[in-house]
Amino acid sequence: MSQTQPKTSPTDGHARRIAQAIAKGRPPPFNDAFDRYCESSPREIFAAFTGAARHMPPAGRDEPLAIGYLFLLQRLLEHLRYRTDRGYADAAKLIADFQADVVAQVEAGNVDGRMLAFVGGALHQSKIPASPELTAASARQPVDPDEDGPLPTDVHAALAGILEACDGDPFLAVGSLIESGHAMPAETRSALAVGLALAGILEARGAAVLFLLDPNSTVRRAVAGALAQVAASLTPTDVRRLIAMRNWRPENERAEVDAVVRKARAAGIDCAPWEAGSIEAIVATTIDGATAQGFLLISPVGRKKRISSVLTKGGIADAWSGEPESRRQIEMSLAAAGMDAPTLAVSRSYLDRIMAHELALNIEKRESPPFGLLQVAETIGGADWQPARMAFGETLAGLIVEVPKAMCEPAALASVLRKSNELAELEAAAQSWFEDDPQVAQAVERARGRDRAKLATYLLQSIIARHRDKWADIVLRTALWMREAPPEANLCWRELAIVAKALVDGRDVTEIGLMRDIALRTLAVLRDAGRM
Repeated sequence: MSQTQPKTSPTDGHARRIAQAIAKGRPPPFNDAFDRYCESSPREIFAAFTGAARHMPPAGRDEPLAIGYLFLLQRLLEHLRYRTDRGYADAAKLIADFQADVVAQVEAGNVDGRMLAFVGGALHQSKIPASPELTAASARQPVDPDEDGPLPTDVHAALAGILEACDGDPFLAVGSLIESGHAMPAETRSALAVGLALAGILEARGAAVLFLLDPNSTVRRAVAGALAQVAASLTPTDVRRLIAMRNWRPENERAEVDAVVRKARAAGIDCAPWEAGSIEAIVATTIDGATAQGFLLISPVGRKKRISSVLTKGGIADAWSGEPESRRQIEMSLAAAGMDAPTLAVSRSYLDRIMAHELALNIEKRESPPFGLLQVAETIGGADWQPARMAFGETLAGLIVEVPKAMCEPAALASVLRKSNELAELEAAAQSWFEDDPQVAQAVERARGRDRAKLATYLLQSIIARHRDKWADIVLRTALWMREAPPEANLCWRELAIVAKALVDGRDVTEIGLMRDIALRTLAVLRDAGRM
């Protein structure tokens, strides 16, 4: 008689599949089914954390599986953060409860400082701030000179060791330090960045320069002050990086960079030219309903190629450049990128325009872009990306002037608007176009009992009508993206430009088929999530 095997939960199954893929050198098996699991199972963050802690050495004996659980934890947290971005209080509470549980496990002695640093890294990757309690727990962890994490007493030796482990690559070193230090107090991270600047190590000063784009303004300002003290020791490459990122920082922080550059130049340090680099291809996803858009840039590196990535979402949200890979590996990465959203090959001028616009959005929020954007700029051979908002009116006018006049005649225009939900090439791009926030869910709850068509009209005349500017922006940016396709593709950018103009002109949204589709899709999403 065979022995009954214990049942494996979906969470355990996903963690094992992720671990197996990583062990074979493949990317984690993230797909639509996995995303649905993450959306429907937010409380599994506790199980993922428990699984990682149970298997991670020294307490556990299966580090690859523990890493699988950590990958899973990060994706679950990221999906929760998406919901907090949309204003869902339950998601914010669940994140707070999770961090409180981690702190309780640390204080009970069930989790060590290494595991706490891993959790901090998952929060960092998910763009979730560490709670004050988690930060305090991190600060109380004992220092172990043989482990990564808080620096031992011999800070200079530790910094040298970190740089050596990263082969002197400042981007790799700073990425590791920012991720592992996510749960550290700002003062501790500031001391770390200042320590790099004042360590008397050439590579350490180069890494300190990148901390001028740290997510925390306290860290940025602390390292700027330290770099001013050692400005005469900076390299020409450091000066070039300072100049490149100067306008990427909030306006009230730029004078600090200017002071460092002036002192460096007074010491006779010139600005190094950009190193050689190029782009073979730029692929951009469409704009989703949360205004996010991704870019993949392919650059030649000898007989191999390198992928760089930029994610925009109300600013530059993420940016990095990978290691050189074979053509086959690059093709696999590009194929995987196209699974979640439609993509198009776009021009360098389009990329530059979007980067300038998104940088301006960062500045408006008094944020800096991730330091990886500088790495991307260097990989492609230099990029003079300066914050400059894309003027909606000018952009729309530039598209409308190319629309045939016959399409703008009253009868033809009304037909375009009415049938705008029938544009075949928009079907895949618009799958993420729906309203999703607590106000929408509450409005639908109040209107419960109406049939689907009447409920969609209610949404159009209330929530969606109030959000017409947001949708006009998404539709216009999608039109601009489609305009990048070859003329023979004949994509529907002209129709979308007409829809965008109708929205800003105050046209009744119930007359626009595309907007009715957004209302119907909103109802479907709420129904599938069990919120109606």
